[in-house]
Amino acid sequence: MTPDRSRKKAPTMRNVAEKVGVSVQTVSAVINDKPGITEETRARVLAAIAELGYRPYSIARSLRTRQTRTLALVVSDIANPSFATMASAAEDYAHQFGYSLSVYNTHDDIERETNYVRTATQRWIDGVLFVSAEDRMTSLDALESAGIPSVAIDRIPQHYTGPSVTLDNTKAGYIAAKYLLDLGHTCIAHISGPTKLRLVRERMAGYQAALAERGLPPDACIIREGDWVCESGYAAMADILRGEPRPTAVFAANDRMAIGAMHAVSQAGLRVPDDISFVGVDDIEVAAYQIPALTTIRQSFAELATLAVQLLLEIIEHGRPEQPQIMIEPQLIERQSVVPFHP
Repeated sequence: MTPDRSRKKAPTMRNVAEKVGVSVQTVSAVINDKPGITEETRARVLAAIAELGYRPYSIARSLRTRQTRTLALVVSDIANPSFATMASAAEDYAHQFGYSLSVYNTHDDIERETNYVRTATQRWIDGVLFVSAEDRMTSLDALESAGIPSVAIDRIPQHYTGPSVTLDNTKAGYIAAKYLLDLGHTCIAHISGPTKLRLVRERMAGYQAALAERGLPPDACIIREGDWVCESGYAAMADILRGEPRPTAVFAANDRMAIGAMHAVSQAGLRVPDDISFVGVDDIEVAAYQIPALTTIRQSFAELATLAVQLLLEIIEHGRPEQPQIMIEPQLIERQSVVPFHP
């Protein structure tokens, strides 16, 4: 087969040098941001690179610098709208600073999580953001051994003391329960996430602390465990409705479970919020478009991701940051899924 000789060859560094009238070494110095080049020469080289469409050979440069300007995000479930928002925001912010982002989806599988972290260490990833599958994350030792900095987002492993960005989950649970109590609700059910996760236990602890402040006994709490998806919220609520007493309000540990639980209430012939009020957590996009619109505790996953990338880049560039643990404040968003309780 005769080769297509009409195909234009990719421009080389020598082509750039010839166009500007400088040496190949000067072009290389500009590309690698080395000192000793005048601003006028640097500008002309960069203009020629853009005009010719020259692409520096990043792999060769990586061999010299041991940096790929690539970050990794190890996330537990990319199908979760909250984590999809997190990945998009992290990629966007990293891109602004010349970094690309590789996403690894663990499906809450510790073995897969370990394999992905090992892969990241073998590909010269400059830094890792991670949402842990469970409270333990033994693969962090591999990152530390490889000298790769990391930042935990959202789910912070038990006893982890490294850099992190998360919601104040205890406060989120407390705010939700106190809001319902202030409206006269005293029989408040809680649909939690998987209790193997620290953040789930923290939200539950905040909820229980608010009830205890009002002198409500521990057995006043109706608790069912879900796994973050709508279906589990539906199943948990159906189970609650089969028992006694029937709660007048429900605090769900995330919006998706709250939405599933609201559907179970509707199918049981009851009304939201007239019969049962609902509060969720996250403020995902569809929360505002439910009928009725869902009252929720907002945590911005875009903010979590942006702060986490900022923190990771600070560690990469400067070492230990001034504030290694960042906790964002929860915010109550009032909509139509809650009404005061009237006996």
